[in-house]
Amino acid sequence: MERGKVFLVGLTGGIGAGKSTVLELFEKAGAFCVQADRLAHAELNEPAVQEQIRTIFGDNLLTEKGVDRQALARIVFEDPELLKKLNALIHPGVRRRLQEIQQNQKPGTVLVYEIPLLFEAGLEGDFDCTITVSAPAELRRERVQDRGWSDRDWKAREASQLSLREKEKRADSVIENRGNREELKLRVDELYREFKKRTGYYET
Repeated sequence: MERGKVFLVGLTGGIGAGKSTVLELFEKAGAFCVQADRLAHAELNEPAVQEQIRTIFGDNLLTEKGVDRQALARIVFEDPELLKKLNALIHPGVRRRLQEIQQNQKPGTVLVYEIPLLFEAGLEGDFDCTITVSAPAELRRERVQDRGWSDRDWKAREASQLSLREKEKRADSVIENRGNREELKLRVDELYREFKKRTGYYET
């Protein structure tokens, strides 16, 4: 017999800090993991949302395959007002999808949700615990440049978010990621065990 709650964890962090790596380690530890970007991509495939994209941003962002996400990102991360409009458009649907996922989990599940704009969107109240993944600025810059980002891309994305220091202050826990995967795994496993206990889960 299972009892307990679904424990919701909001995972955020700096650009290039290693959020996806931490999410992967939580999944290996036993958590059910979700990426906000994937839910946002699903929202962008909705015809009603695409029509709003057409109205706000113009026809040139819509292709036969749907919304050109790279072109959209370049536009909104250089214009804070347009970024706010995009977030207002897709966040309600993303939140609804997350609630549906949560409702389908078994009691005792640790659900970790990676959302880069967790604090910016004011969503921290939706979670039982929040985590910020951190790393030194130069290391983060090197990581994203290795992915093909330009210095302009880096600066625009950094400027569009809260500072990493502010995210650390707001989070319940901070995970340092300086590139040592074994140390990172130990920290994630430690937190997962703590979260599992806090679900109130047990078997009889």
